[in-house]
Amino acid sequence: MRKFTIFLAAAMLALAVANPSNADLIDRGNGLIYDDDLNITWLQNANYPGGTMTWLEATAWADALVFEDFDDWRLSKSDTNCSGNNCTGSEMGHLFYEEGITSSSSGLFQDVRPSYYWSETENENNLSQAWRFNFLYGTQGTSDKTQKRYAWAVRDGDVTAAPVAPEPISSVLFVIGGATLGIRRCLRKR
Repeated sequence: MRKFTIFLAAAMLALAVANPSNADLIDRGNGLIYDDDLNITWLQNANYPGGTMTWLEATAWADALVFEDFDDWRLSKSDTNCSGNNCTGSEMGHLFYEEGITSSSSGLFQDVRPSYYWSETENENNLSQAWRFNFLYGTQGTSDKTQKRYAWAVRDGDVTAAPVAPEPISSVLFVIGGATLGIRRCLRKR
């Protein structure tokens, strides 16, 4: 009985401290990829408009986009404190450096172009420019808004409601409490 009690206690401790693994990119189906690190949803097709456009055309396209009944699309945001490589503070930089999404390794995404993509972020020091990101080299910088670049739409939040499920901690505590009462009852009978 003592061995069983030790085994049961060890198993319950393992359950209590086990952390479920979380995916960073989740395919929600119907052409939507959710990034649970940034709490944003990307279009799965990185070249959905089918070509390049100026920054004004790209921002207007994203603003007018209705996809899967969502009409709150935008271009991604850039971290204006970083230029060049390793700009992980921008949404596209996060995809490239943290998630490993490149033009040659697109993961869950489709048609990631080996070129520049516009962000919604304007250059505060020169309003004729906006920030852009390159999925071939992982570089971030600015370009004149009249240049033709790709556009990739993103929206804030998840596209699906989270399923209602009991909290894992409450469940673990319930199991531990029940097992403890059972063990106490068995020990008292002796």
